[in-house]
Amino acid sequence: MTGIGTDLLGVIAVGVGAAAVLYAALHAARKAGWRLPPWLLPAGIGLAMVCYSVWADYAWFGRARDALPQGAQVLVVGRDSQPWAPWTYLAPVAVRFAALDPDQITEAEGGTRRAPIMLIERRGQTVIVPQEFDCAGGRIRPARGDWTAATGDPAFAAVCDGGGDDG
Repeated sequence: MTGIGTDLLGVIAVGVGAAAVLYAALHAARKAGWRLPPWLLPAGIGLAMVCYSVWADYAWFGRARDALPQGAQVLVVGRDSQPWAPWTYLAPVAVRFAALDPDQITEAEGGTRRAPIMLIERRGQTVIVPQEFDCAGGRIRPARGDWTAATGDPAFAAVCDGGGDDG
């Protein structure tokens, strides 16, 4: 099931659970003689669903990071604001990140290093992109690409300054 399908299923499950709890609570309140407005049930269900959705968006990055192999490093995090979630303009939510498992760094021919970079998206497929790093020359080459300068590249810094075999 895709990320959107899982999110939708979670929101529906929270709505059903909230409906059951609120219905029982409102029924008990009526039996106790309290007069409560009838809009409390749908408002409570809606509020529970929105709260779950917000929690799921902001908790995703931590859960995804915790699912990485032990020792993996997060290289960069992409945060975004979403029009259907206006609060994300105040606190942008993590929607994607790149990570590297230092245990996967290998020595390649010509004194270069190879490492698979994991590109992980909130509502998308995880993609593994093999890259080659020329630590001495300050260059990086993505799969099926040309060598480019690695100025400021966090993957280059992790592979050449902090990962792999010293050599």
